[in-house]
Amino acid sequence: MQAQTNVFTILAVLGICGNLVSVAGSRLRMPRLPAALEGFSCRNDSIGFNFNLTLLSGYWYEAARVPNVQVLECLNVSVPAEIEDKTLSLDLNFISTVNNGWQFTKDSVDFPWVNRTQFGIFDLHYDTVTVTYKLMYTDYVSFALICGFGSISPVPLFKLFTRQREISQAMIDLVKSVAEQNGVASQIAWDKQSPDECNGSTGPAPLAILISSITLIWGLSWGKRICT
Repeated sequence: MQAQTNVFTILAVLGICGNLVSVAGSRLRMPRLPAALEGFSCRNDSIGFNFNLTLLSGYWYEAARVPNVQVLECLNVSVPAEIEDKTLSLDLNFISTVNNGWQFTKDSVDFPWVNRTQFGIFDLHYDTVTVTYKLMYTDYVSFALICGFGSISPVPLFKLFTRQREISQAMIDLVKSVAEQNGVASQIAWDKQSPDECNGSTGPAPLAILISSITLIWGLSWGKRICT
């Protein structure tokens, strides 16, 4: 029963189309999510909350994302427990797979510790490209859900981060099975996170290039909302 609860929670937070499943007696206080993505706008909807940075600190691994755009693997984010110089600095490790490459990259992003950031809204600016991420929900100990949108495409993306480096294959299979029954399995991309797969030689793959590639591919391949 608990496994089923977790599966439906993951599917819900990833934004599966149709009526979202409501699990009675769930320990998690999930935010009020829309019944379908076609009525949801990460850009316009009021999302975000005053999160506890100390509880959020530590390592987070990207477990899954929607839409299924293959631009990176092995993404993990290190969140600090304290603010320095009125700035929130996040350390990122990932492998860029843009243009079928496999380039291990370490980078960091800084956000001014202003009211917007404190309420879980993070803006990344690169030349003419802007990507905004919003922290929709976290229980601090197991998973965090983020939605985002780019300046060249308002179509929402979703990212599921977990404290565990890898989700069990049994959980992945169960999620896929439920998603397939609803005809949306192709919308979920599962991140590679095993140490064997995530090894690589360090090379220059600037985050700005990656962000531009994400938003470009994203905008071209998702000319309309995920749910139709």
